[in-house]
Amino acid sequence: MTGQGRNRKYDWERIWRYCTLLYFIIYFIAGLCVYKDYGFTVDEEKQRERSLVSYKYMNEVLLGRDMPGLEDIPEMDEKNHGYYGTAMQMPMAFMEDIHGFTMTTREIYLMRHLYNFIVCFVGYVCFYFALRKIFPEDRFYAFAGTLIVSLYPRFFGYQFTDIKNLIFAALNMVVLLTLVYVVEKENWLTIVLFGITAALATNQRVMAIIYPVFLLGYWLLRDLTILIKDRKIAENKALFFIKYPLVIISYFLFWVIISPFAWIHPVISFKKTFKAFSHFQGWNGYMAFMGKLITSTELPWYYLFVWMGITIPVLYMFLFFMGHVGLIFSLKKEGKGWWENGVLGKGKWFACCIGMFWGIICAIIMLHCKIYESWYHVFFAFVPFTVVAVYGFKFCAEIINKKIVGIVFGICIVLIAGWNIRNHPYQQVYFNMIGRQYAHLFERDSQYADSSELMRWILDHTEGEVKVSGYTLSTLLLSEEEKLRIVKDYEAGDYHIDIFLNVIGNEAVHEGYEEVYAVWVDGYKIGAVYQKINQ
Repeated sequence: MTGQGRNRKYDWERIWRYCTLLYFIIYFIAGLCVYKDYGFTVDEEKQRERSLVSYKYMNEVLLGRDMPGLEDIPEMDEKNHGYYGTAMQMPMAFMEDIHGFTMTTREIYLMRHLYNFIVCFVGYVCFYFALRKIFPEDRFYAFAGTLIVSLYPRFFGYQFTDIKNLIFAALNMVVLLTLVYVVEKENWLTIVLFGITAALATNQRVMAIIYPVFLLGYWLLRDLTILIKDRKIAENKALFFIKYPLVIISYFLFWVIISPFAWIHPVISFKKTFKAFSHFQGWNGYMAFMGKLITSTELPWYYLFVWMGITIPVLYMFLFFMGHVGLIFSLKKEGKGWWENGVLGKGKWFACCIGMFWGIICAIIMLHCKIYESWYHVFFAFVPFTVVAVYGFKFCAEIINKKIVGIVFGICIVLIAGWNIRNHPYQQVYFNMIGRQYAHLFERDSQYADSSELMRWILDHTEGEVKVSGYTLSTLLLSEEEKLRIVKDYEAGDYHIDIFLNVIGNEAVHEGYEEVYAVWVDGYKIGAVYQKINQ
């Protein structure tokens, strides 16, 4: 390569480096500016209670502290609280403790929304650096993958309020980074670090067990291939054999440390947790799917495919498909060395992410795992999905033209970013260009975030006390003065809030009421306020 060519390549690397840095700065500032705009969601109160259960138990066992502000919080052994990992919520419980558990509910949940965003932001940064290791030849691909994840509308909306699924997706990005490092640079430190991050993710959701399983499986296949072909082991013979028990011990030990419910019977607790969530029975209500009301026990096998097909941008799905094609071409090019040089060599991350994505989907279908109200329970699968999509992007750039493919991708990203801005703060109800026309046949605002705007409308258009029926949990995000104005009347309030749960179409019927306000996104309604008709 000529000196001029080298300089040109260096300039582009520098440009993408600065673009990435600028993007992260802008993204973080934007998050700080908008986190207060997002409404109260259905699981937030439950998740906070579960975190306080663990926090109370830890203080009683480790420090012998009485927790005067937590008298009404259940004990660890009540209601199966132990099965819910809350390690990532402990900083928020600690912040409440510092304030003597006297913070208002608005202060508590806005603090949690900000914390949620910061954790997700850290996940995006880790994902970028993981992609830098996976695509070392060009920094642009790592930047592109980061854009795909961080600007995906449903991720953008949920990242402020969903402390279960989006935090878990972010932790998957962190684990992916440590997984890349432990495979590429195998030493004592990276192995232990991987065990710690994988344990943290498993505390959040037990499905993270796939990461240590993958690592052990990859090591076993690679080491057996080395032994069979070369009949020799690595120079560091101790690490060659000890790494297997080391990753298991570091993983399980740290999981026990951060999981208080497992302190007494760690192995039994792990088994019970895995069993409890692989066949979760906590909810079996109705939900709208393809124009019908079904329960979570009636899910058709194609449930996930439909939801992904109507809520993931079409270009992303095309690139994901091309990632499969690209891997096949790559392995075919390797010829007889497809296994050693392809699957276990330079193509390992793409084969890994393809296997991981389809393994997750197939496991959910075959085990009849309960998922409901869209696919946010499986958002973590979007992480390997994105890696494969970026590989598909790279493959298209190589066989077509990098500039043309880059321009098309850039236009798509701009359109998605524009959609996020236009529909703020309801990015979580995004449907792609295919699904938009059918959105009224599905659940929309699955976590009821729009109820906060509906409650706000009622307060802004009334004076004094007002009786409100329907979904009123969003009062927890109101100021103390505003709470005094809301009188919850679950049978016949002056106003009724409908978050369009189990509603097919854009109209809900409430006898004796008329619609006075509604929230619309792209032609489909996600919630409305109904006022009692004077008779």
